Amino acid sequence: MLPVNPADEPAPSHLESTELGEFIELRLQDGGTRLRVRSGTIGQPCLVLNATYGTSAKAQAHYQRLQKEWQERDFVPCKPSLPVADGSVADELFCDARIPHPLLEPFLAINGADELRGQPRRLAWFRHGLRWHTHFDLERIADFGLHAGVIVEGDVQVDGVFSQLTYTYPGQTLVSGSIHATSFGHGDSDMRVMGDVKVNNIVYGEYNDGSLVIHGAMYGRAFVCVDHDMHAEGGYHLPICDWNAQGDWDGYLHLELFDDGTGDPGTMVSAEAMRRFMREGRDPFRPGAQPVMREPAPEPPPPPPLSLFAQRVRDLVHAEDVEGLTQLIETWPDHGEEWQQALIGRLYAPSTTPEQRARLKALQKKKP
Repeated sequence: MLPVNPADEPAPSHLESTELGEFIELRLQDGGTRLRVRSGTIGQPCLVLNATYGTSAKAQAHYQRLQKEWQERDFVPCKPSLPVADGSVADELFCDARIPHPLLEPFLAINGADELRGQPRRLAWFRHGLRWHTHFDLERIADFGLHAGVIVEGDVQVDGVFSQLTYTYPGQTLVSGSIHATSFGHGDSDMRVMGDVKVNNIVYGEYNDGSLVIHGAMYGRAFVCVDHDMHAEGGYHLPICDWNAQGDWDGYLHLELFDDGTGDPGTMVSAEAMRRFMREGRDPFRPGAQPVMREPAPEPPPPPPLSLFAQRVRDLVHAEDVEGLTQLIETWPDHGEEWQQALIGRLYAPSTTPEQRARLKALQKKKP
């Protein structure tokens, strides 16, 4: 196949919304099989997403779909009102590992992502990190309908709120570095951050069917948790206000954050108010409140090592070897507490045969 002359490729379709101050630009490349999407704030470095297809017809269909959807949002075809500059670029990886990459396996290990393994599903791959000049919700990526998930290789650096707090989002997101933002909000997706989460103000997690796993630590002014499945392995360097432990926020959080404005025990935090506090950079605590840091829970002591007898019993149970268990009890020389527990357990176990039970009862009668 002869290479395509860029001069022969169709001109990009550029649409703008003066009301929103945003644009989208669609372009077909590589003989019409590659779709490039550029989108963002007019005059600011934009988001760039690349997607390749097996046929030009498939690429053309997505091109036309996006063009139609943005026109329905009152974006108007026009020439760029300001020069377009590329910002963070998302290339593509695939869940079938046709392009090997060391971050694919950590991504597929995220809760719910294993069902994507081996499928020809596309992932947005920010190989040089993700940077944005204002608030950034992952809905911005999900809206294009091109990707099953997101991998950020490196850090997320957002000059505003970084969030997943909408109903359209990538199902799984992996950040191999750290998240730096003014605030961070997470809802219903499954996200894994291999570094730290560092914010100036609020980390907010609301009731969800997803999860947030942070391998590093969490830093900020407050972590407000509304029945949220979240774990930071490196610890919490900020006060924690947890709805599941009502005392953690009674008398602390600002009254404007509550649905009824009282903050009485059992009152829920208003999700919309929390979003507003994050966007405006407001202190979530009441004037004069002195929240306390939660002391990290002590590490549980390691379980005692198994004795040789207990190891043998475990192996025979896993092998479902009832006769082997009976013979072990018959021949073991030390008739201590573990042996007696095993003997009683086998006497009353449904899997013990009448003949084996008779042998064990004979042992029981011989006990001093």
